[in-house]
Formats: sequence, C-alpha cells, structure tokens
Amino acid sequence: MTSRKNIQQILVIKPSSLGDILHVFPALQLLKNAYPEAQLDFLVNPEFAQLLDFSPFPVRNKIIFQRKKMAAVKTALPEFFKLLRTLRKKHYDLVIDFQGLLRSAFFAGAASCARGSVYGFASPREPLARFFYDKCTITKTVHAVEKNVELVKAITGQQASVPSPQVPVAEQCQEFIRKLPDDFILLMPGARWESKCFPVELFSETAKKIAQAVPQANFIISGSKAEIPAAEKLRRLLPADFPVLDLTGKTTLHELFELIRHARALICNDSGPMHISALLATPVFAFFGPTDPDKTGPWGQRSNVFSTRVSCLGCMNRTCPEKEILCHQIDPAPVSSAVLQQVFNKETL
Repeated sequence: MTSRKNIQQILVIKPSSLGDILHVFPALQLLKNAYPEAQLDFLVNPEFAQLLDFSPFPVRNKIIFQRKKMAAVKTALPEFFKLLRTLRKKHYDLVIDFQGLLRSAFFAGAASCARGSVYGFASPREPLARFFYDKCTITKTVHAVEKNVELVKAITGQQASVPSPQVPVAEQCQEFIRKLPDDFILLMPGARWESKCFPVELFSETAKKIAQAVPQANFIISGSKAEIPAAEKLRRLLPADFPVLDLTGKTTLHELFELIRHARALICNDSGPMHISALLATPVFAFFGPTDPDKTGPWGQRSNVFSTRVSCLGCMNRTCPEKEILCHQIDPAPVSSAVLQQVFNKETL
C-alpha cells in the first residue's frame, strides 16, 4: 500500500484501445477516492484522447503517445526523446502501467521520480515489462475491469468492490440531447472486425419485434462513417414507416456518449460503444462470437450477452475462415424478449 500523504502526482499509462481505456475507469474511480487531492496525467494514443474527458478522475494532462510516429524511421528517435523529456519533467509520485507491454513499462519506469513507485501486473502481456516495475500485483480475476480494480486496490489498500464510475456529462451536447426522440432504442450494427459484425438482419428482426410489442418506441441507428453501408442496409430492411432516425457518421465522440447515456437500451456487436453503454449503466444487449465475453465483455448488471454454442467460439479471428459463420446464427426472438422484459417490463408476444 502506498502512503496517501506522499501521492501528489499520478501517471496512468493505457494508450489504447477504446474499450480497454474504458475498462480502466472503475479503477480510476477508486484511485480518485483514495487520493482526492492528487493530480492525474494519462498517457494515451491521440485517437483516444477525447475519451479522457469522461474520466471519473479528472485528467490534468493528456500526454500523447505518438505510436505511428515512433514506428516511422524519420520520426522515431525525435518522438521517443520528446516523450521521455516530457515524462521526466513531471516527477510523478505514482505511476501505474495498465497496458503491460515492454514499451509502456519502459516509459512508466522513466516517468517515476526517486521517491515514486511504478506498479504493474505480475503477469503482463509482455513478460519483460516486469523488470520496469517496482511492485507487481498478482490477480486471479479474469475480466479486464476486475484486474484493473485489483491493481488499484493493492496500491491503495482499499477493500471496496468494483465501483460505478461517476462519468461527467458533456455539457456542450445539450442542444444535441434536446433533439433526441423519447424512448429510443439504439441500434449499432458495426464493429472493427469483420467477424464481429453480426448479420444486419439480426438487428432488423429484433427491432421489428420490439416495435410490435411497444408501438411508442423509437429507434436510432448510429456508428462511425465506416459503418454507413451497414446502417443503410439496416434501414432498407425496416418498413418505410418504421420510427427510426439514422445518425451513422454524424456524431462526435462526446455526442455518442450522450446518445448512449439517454438511450433506453443499446443493441450492438462487441464494440467500443458496447463498453460505453456498460460504463453508463445503459442496458446493453451485445452479440459475441470471435471474442470471449468473460474477459472483455460488457461489465455490469445491466449487460446482456448473446452467443451460440459452437466449438470455435472465442477464436479471436478477425475474419472467419469458414464460408458460413456459425457463431453468427443467433435467433432474434430471445434478444427482443430480453429487451422487452428488462427495458419495458413486458412479456413476449
């Protein structure tokens, strides 16, 4: 356990990805509870820096890890030494490496001052990372959220369970929020991996069953610009008079957070927005196939996972080698039934 009196400046290292950074937020809530007077800096990839606006522990400095520039021949050394100088100037009392890679551990060690401590996992993703840690935490938990919380509990001596993070509201989105329809279900049919993208028909059939039972319900389709083709296909599969608004490719990250916060529920694939929904305690109904929900599924009591019992479940293949993707064969009836019961307190038709 680290003395609270000695902790004034903290550095957290978790450069990526969207879901992985959100998995750190419950741990940051515990950290804030333990060191309310301390200041927090966060080492993050540039594309995920805006996520930190929603951190339950306010971030003083977003220290940008320029991974692409460090991988390029011409810019690697200048960027490396630039980051090194930035970190060494701060004199951190506590550094926590949640990433567990050799490079993240190296920068964690470089950032700690003479009186500071560097913490990491006893079994990091890259074993050599351990050599840069002053103290390691052994954890037997499986889910990423629990592992991160256990690490902070070891540092602070807290015995609390996984907390619900206090996620700030994006005040600049008030006008956007006012324009949203009432009682809407959010549909997000996209994902980064091809194998994570379940058939759009699963989303359309689930939405139609919900609308049949709850005529007053509205629907919004959302996602990134890359997911516009999936959204357009979904819109074509729904009746012409179906109560749906398509915002795919039209929202900022801040607006996406508030969109999910105000939704009655989110129906989605394994994706970043799924973790946002779990963080905000918005009921989430997620489809899993190539990934393991026990390790990286949506965290929280309002999270629901749907998958099929096939031998290749959790294969971690970004593209399926089979012509017919067996794990994608999910019946929409149980999904719509779960939404109706949990969100609208209605039995199935």
